[in-house]
Amino acid sequence: LTSLIPVSWRGHNDQQELYEAVTEYVREGYNQALTEKNKSYGFLMILMQRLVTSSTAAIAATLERRIEALEAPQGQMQLFSETELRELEDLDGETQVEAVLKRQIKAMKDERSEVEALHHAAKRVMARGPDAKAEALLETLYRLQQDESDPELKILIFTEFMPTQRMLADFLERSGFPVVCLNGSMNLEERKKAQRTFADEARIMVSTDAGGEGLNLQFCHIVINFDLGWRPMALEQRIGRVDRIGQKHVVKALNFVLEDSVEYRVREVLETKLAVIFEDFGIDKTSEVLDSEEGAHIFDKLFVDALLEPKRIEEDVEAVADVVRQEAEWNRDQLSVLSEA
Repeated sequence: LTSLIPVSWRGHNDQQELYEAVTEYVREGYNQALTEKNKSYGFLMILMQRLVTSSTAAIAATLERRIEALEAPQGQMQLFSETELRELEDLDGETQVEAVLKRQIKAMKDERSEVEALHHAAKRVMARGPDAKAEALLETLYRLQQDESDPELKILIFTEFMPTQRMLADFLERSGFPVVCLNGSMNLEERKKAQRTFADEARIMVSTDAGGEGLNLQFCHIVINFDLGWRPMALEQRIGRVDRIGQKHVVKALNFVLEDSVEYRVREVLETKLAVIFEDFGIDKTSEVLDSEEGAHIFDKLFVDALLEPKRIEEDVEAVADVVRQEAEWNRDQLSVLSEA
């Protein structure tokens, strides 16, 4: 059972202004990268967009590290090869950030002053208080406890980025929730310890995508995707951490997304169209029809196109829905051929 949770900007005008300023920086930077055929810089821009939709903490931390890179002597420009970029695209968000920031990617025109202004704005937003999504999360946790009639309810929260994870852990602990974290920097023994802590003591686990791999968390049945990434298949993998054999409850997944954002408009239209296709073909999830590298990349392209040309969102989503529909038809025909053989 999956629900899209739109989060209002109400009372968070400064955060909305930051989101819009970063989105404009990303749009201009990506277009410049296209003109100069600099895919490495384009990749950095797309990461910045995903970071600002995750949390102010995530974009602030990355902008600060970008400033450090821009202050360093501008030596020979370090680009990723086509092969490296393809490999990067399929890694989790935190690994992508680390890889991109370690490369001294040459600045585009006037970038340093722009990044410094955005960083100052992000610090102002953080000084004001919690993000809109963090406040909405707290309200949702209280409501879930009531709905489930369980004050000790276990909830698994996913984020792409570790600064968001740290922010959420701190915010929720200060709000009275026992929290444990799980991320890709932890070894297997540390992950197992975190799993035991979640099972026995903590009510909330905040995990990055790389954190939960291989662990069985079926004693929990509520998943909150605090940020969504762009690929439906990645969300399905998150839900799969708890939705497995032995699960005694209906798994609920709540997807948080900021209203009046490019991401919200794309996801709202996309989920509506995919739901119709899935019903027509008796499909449960996107990975049943698009579980390939090429399939994943059509969603990346969809969000990038939406950022560059927001007026074409409906048209672009329809094109992706057509691909999914064709794949579903092909899969159905193949099954039909096999059953007749």
